[in-house]
Amino acid sequence: MRSARIFAALTALTVLAPVPATAEFLAPDWSTLSIEGVSPPDWFAGVREGNYIGMCTGCDGTMLLEVRVVPDDGTGDRIRSGETTAQTYTEIGEANASQMGGEAAYYGTKEIAFASAVGFVTQARTATGDFAVSYQLWSDGQQLIVRVYGKDQAAVEEIAARAYEQAAPLTFR
Repeated sequence: MRSARIFAALTALTVLAPVPATAEFLAPDWSTLSIEGVSPPDWFAGVREGNYIGMCTGCDGTMLLEVRVVPDDGTGDRIRSGETTAQTYTEIGEANASQMGGEAAYYGTKEIAFASAVGFVTQARTATGDFAVSYQLWSDGQQLIVRVYGKDQAAVEEIAARAYEQAAPLTFR
């Protein structure tokens, strides 16, 4: 009877013990990616060399979209440990923008998460004046990158958010 209680207590502790959260990488099939507002006749978009890319010729200026997965270079672990933060990303972005010249500017970094994947969304302006939004998530040894560039800041932000909302569930669980 006593051994049954001990076994039950140990089982409960095992179930309740905290385990490091890791999102499961799903090896996304970008041919199933559907992003609201990214469709013909304004957009040319699809899978190319394992990535999802798009170009909007009907947008104010040309807008470019990229969705891809690359191996994690260790940044995911640095984010989880607190070594790399939104603040350090912002400092790096601001330093890069000041070196680029032209119209380059860095507007900041915010932390994001999907399932147990962690990452950042960044907003910047390139030296040529295009606005850029990048969503990046790290987990399970992989990094999801969603980037959009274009002349209209609001449109870039909207398409990037839509692409991220559709790509994240295809990439991590």
